[in-house]
Parts: sequence; C-alpha cells; structure tokens
Amino acid sequence: MRRKRLHVVGLAAFLLLLGLGAVWWKQAGEASSAPVGNAAPMVRASTSPPPAEAIPDARDEAGRRAWVPGTLHRHALSLGLTVSFGQQKTPATATAQGMRFALQGEWDVGIVSAEGDTVLVRLHLRPASFGLEVEGQGALSPETRQAMVAALSLPFFATLDRTGAVSLTHFEQGVDELARGLLRSVLASSQFVVNGVPGTTWRTEEQDTSGQYVAEYQRQGTSRFDKRKRAYTSVATPQGLQPLGTELRMSVGGGSTFELGEGAWLQSVQTREQLTVEPGEGLPTVTNATELTLRLLERRQEPSLRDAFAARAGFLNTAALATFQGQATDPLAHHRQVLGSRRFEDILADLLALPTDEKARDDARTRALEQLRALLLLHPEEAARIPALLRSKDLSPLAASAMLGALSAASTPESLRALASATVDTALTTDVRMDAVSALGMADNPIREGVDTLRQLSRSEDPRLRGTATLALGNSALQMNDTDARGSEALVQELKNDYRAATNAEQRALLLRSLGNTRAPGALESIADALRSDSVKVREAAMVALRGIPGPEADRLLLERLVNDPVSEVRRGAVFACGFRPLEPLLLPVLGQALREDMSDGVRSDIIQLLGQHRGNTPGALALLRWASQHERNPDIRRMATTYVETPTTPVPSQSAP
Repeated sequence: MRRKRLHVVGLAAFLLLLGLGAVWWKQAGEASSAPVGNAAPMVRASTSPPPAEAIPDARDEAGRRAWVPGTLHRHALSLGLTVSFGQQKTPATATAQGMRFALQGEWDVGIVSAEGDTVLVRLHLRPASFGLEVEGQGALSPETRQAMVAALSLPFFATLDRTGAVSLTHFEQGVDELARGLLRSVLASSQFVVNGVPGTTWRTEEQDTSGQYVAEYQRQGTSRFDKRKRAYTSVATPQGLQPLGTELRMSVGGGSTFELGEGAWLQSVQTREQLTVEPGEGLPTVTNATELTLRLLERRQEPSLRDAFAARAGFLNTAALATFQGQATDPLAHHRQVLGSRRFEDILADLLALPTDEKARDDARTRALEQLRALLLLHPEEAARIPALLRSKDLSPLAASAMLGALSAASTPESLRALASATVDTALTTDVRMDAVSALGMADNPIREGVDTLRQLSRSEDPRLRGTATLALGNSALQMNDTDARGSEALVQELKNDYRAATNAEQRALLLRSLGNTRAPGALESIADALRSDSVKVREAAMVALRGIPGPEADRLLLERLVNDPVSEVRRGAVFACGFRPLEPLLLPVLGQALREDMSDGVRSDIIQLLGQHRGNTPGALALLRWASQHERNPDIRRMATTYVETPTTPVPSQSAP
C-alpha cells in the first residue's frame, strides 16, 4: 500500500490522533469519498431472544455481570468519526485538514474465558458499509478498498478485568494500522466499567486509544447511565503512557449514554464526544469527533468461542489499549511484554507439568507457546536447546507440539535449523517428526537448509513423512514468495517436474495438492493437465488444488468439472474448492444449476452447507437456500436448507486455503 506523509506537522501532533498515531499522515494519500469494497449487507436478523435454555445467566449470585465463557453478544453498529487538523489562531486565519469515516455493520463481543480477575473476549466487526473521505485526495483503488474491508473484518481479542475495563488488545500480525485504530476506538468507546452492582454515581480510571483518563458515571433512570470523561491524566506515546506536560492540553466534551439490561449487560450505547488536543507552540490542533451507536440484537451461547484464542494465539500481537500506533514503536516490544521475566527453564517447567483438565491444559499450553515464541525472537540462540529436549520421555506429545509451533512461529534462522534437525532425528517418534515437518513448511521465512530438508524427506521410505514433506514444500513455496520470488518460482517448477515424472495416480494426486498449496499461477498448467486424467483420485486432487489459484481460468475449470465430471467425488471436490473463492459473480449461478440438477445427494448436500456458511456474506446464497427449502427432493437435505433459512444470518470471513 502506497504511503504518503503530509509535512505540515512534527511528531507531537500525531501522537494524539485517537490512538491512530501516525496513521493519518501515512494514509492521507489513499482515501476516498466512495464506499469501500463490497462489504457484507447489514444483517436484518430477528431480534427476538433465543430459547431460554440457550441464554446464559447474565448475573452472578451478587447480581453483578457474570462473565460466562461461550456467551456471544451481537450488536448493530453505526460509527461516524471525524478527525481534523488546524492551526487555532483566529477564526479568520484558521486552516484545517481532515478525514471522515462512516461505518455500519455488526459488532460481536464473545466471552472466551474468565479466570480469576482476567477476562478474555473476542471482538468481530462485520462491516455492511464503510466510507472514507479525506479532503483534497483521490479515490482508493479497488484493491485497497478490498484490503481495508478485509482488515476491519478480521476478528481480534481483548483482555479485560471483571469491572469491564480493557487493558490489552491482541491483533493478528500485519493488520493495517488504520483498521487497528478504528477497531480499538470502537472497543474503547463501548467500555462500561463498574465494580459490582451499578450505584447512583461512581468514578473509574480507564484507558482509551489516546491515553488514560478519569471517568464519571451517573444513573439517569432505572437502567440508563451517563458517562463523562472528566480529565486525561496520561497520554499514549512511543515510550508508553506519559503524564501530561504543561505544553500539551487535552480537553473532551460530550459523553456516552448506556442502556443496560439484566446484570449490567449492554442493551444500547449512544456516544457523542469530541476530543481536542493542543500540542503546543507551532503545532496544529487535533480534533476528533466521535458518534457511536450500538444496539443489542442477540445474546446466545457460541461453544466455539472457548477455543478461539488458543487457535490463533501464536499469530497475535499484544499491546496495551493505550498504545502509541506508529512507526516509532519497537517491533519487539510486545514480545518483551509477553515474555516478562520468564526464562527458558520456567517455560519448560510449565510444559512438563501441563494440567490434566482439558481447558486448563489448552490454556497453559497456549501461554507457554506464546512465551516461548517471544523468547526465541528475543534470544534466537535458545532454539538450539529444543531438539535434544524433544527426545525426553517426560515431554508429552502436546508439549512437544507447542515447542515445534513456537519454533515455526518465531521463524528465525536458528529456529528453522532446530526444526530441520528434529525432522530427520530418527530417535523421535514419527508423529513428532511429522509435526516438525508441518511446522517447517509453515514457517514465515523459509531458509535454504529447511527447504533442502523437506526435499530430502519428500523422498522418504516412510509414506507419512513423504506425504507431509511434499505438502510442506508447497507451503514453503508460498511463504518464500514475498522474500525470495525467484526461489519460490524455482520450487514451483520443481514440483511441476516431479508431477510430470510421477509414475502412479497416488504420487500425482499428492503433488497436485502440494502445487495447490503454492497458490502460484504457474501451477495452473499442471492442474489443467490433471483434469484430463482417467484417474478419479487425480481429478479430485486437481479440484482441491484449484482452491487458492488466482484468476478466472481457475474458476472456469472448477465450474466445468462441477457441471460435467461424471464422478460425484470430483464434483464434490469442486464444491469444496469453491468455498475458498469469491462466490459472486461467477461461481454462484453454476452452484445453483448444480443444486437443481445434480443427481448426487452428496454434491447437493455439500452445496447447501457451502451456501449456508456464506448466506450472510453472499445475498444470492440465501435465495438458493430458500429454493432448496421448498423444492429439494431429498427430505434430509431439504430440512438442512430450511434450518439455514430460518437461522439468523451472520456474515463469516472467507476461508483460507489449508
């Protein structure tokens, strides 16, 4: 994404842009007054509550909020944000520049865990529309629009205490800074902080994206409360929270009105607030005006929330809510925060003593993986200790897997050499070696030694190691593309040569799946050739391989086989691959044709499940489901379609190719 700085102010002015830091100055050349992307339509789900047994108790024994893991709160969201920069001298000489955001959609808050005083939640914005306007700038490219909507749609996590005060955020690595700033702003503005049961009036100390402040709450009715920020005490800077100095002035007007339901849970919030920052002599005044509306649509149980953080923990960056966001931050700062004062021996002790309870064991393993990854990034030489430890009989397979995952997530040369060493260590079990092979293939920054090791193992006599290593070579080609495009291209060509030299259908199918993992346009030639094969296994593997190959030709091949291949297993492979690609405008009509005409119950059932997963993102999917709920000849499939039609829709992010 192209970056363009405006040179009208220095560092002090953009420390304070509602936590967006330097982002405005970097993004100003990319803005548009047009809506961004083809975001999912606003969900018009029924607001009637789910059955009583599905709703968790909102209160504990004392009548306070009960933080019940697995509880999901779904809200309608509307956000208007205006940021302006100008020299405040006199009205006649004042100048201003600014940017305006308009965002509508859904805001999901799901409780992942609540242990002691620490609560972990998952936040998920589902944009219906997003507008961005910057004075004097041109339109965003379609690619930039799509990237912005995708960044806003990516779930993230936050750490709170039981009063509701947010302390940390956990974002996926590489999420755009502007998107992070907007999401953090919504999270901060929706905080309702109370210790116990709400009284008549109380004060709290909270953080937002600009710093730390004192808030005052006042009851205005049975369930209505006003919140006002009385004064900022600290400001977010690259060095962390710093007390306000004499030159810097921060003033805030307006506030928020919260309507609460049972147990002090949010029913609605209306925020109208203006923050003005005067950095000092010679620097422009920064004014941020926020209008936020949230309205509860649904509260229900979502069991998958309990494992959500553990599944992504190794790929998240952790930072305080009041964190300066800009280029001046230390790239290793959050790893230091995650590691704290812990040593390798401390983390190893935790892995050797994992709890027996499944939930506690998963949480402890995830923490150890995060901390070990941070240690390996801060002290790369520690990776050399791990291969020998993997041979220990005291180390459980889960603990060994956590160590291998940390090596892969760190992806330093030292970590990758340790992984390569483990893959060829015959003293280890085949399962551990296979985990090491997979971890080596998923590394962000492949090294030649690692690729050579995978190549060697792809010719192993052990069929499991051979298969895993072959698939991992495809992953490595994908990961190399950003840092070593020529090396990636050479590896793709090598896999194509191996495919041509393969002597049986099983080998060809495996190599096709590996080529699919590369997501390289150059793999399309071999995949198209495979579709002419008499082998069902080869044609099915070719369908799966097409899932991540870019371009309309890949879509054409999928659709041709979906309609014309005589074997249902191949057609089902085509449906599977469609799930990883945009359904509109090309794929959905042909999926509808197959739904009406295909004789295989398995194919039609797969299509129904695919449409059900995308009914919140793809308007035409719901129409096809309604048709199937009335006309599908198999009663079981017809009932499945009816269930999807009658279940409130929530947009889901598109899948990533495995």
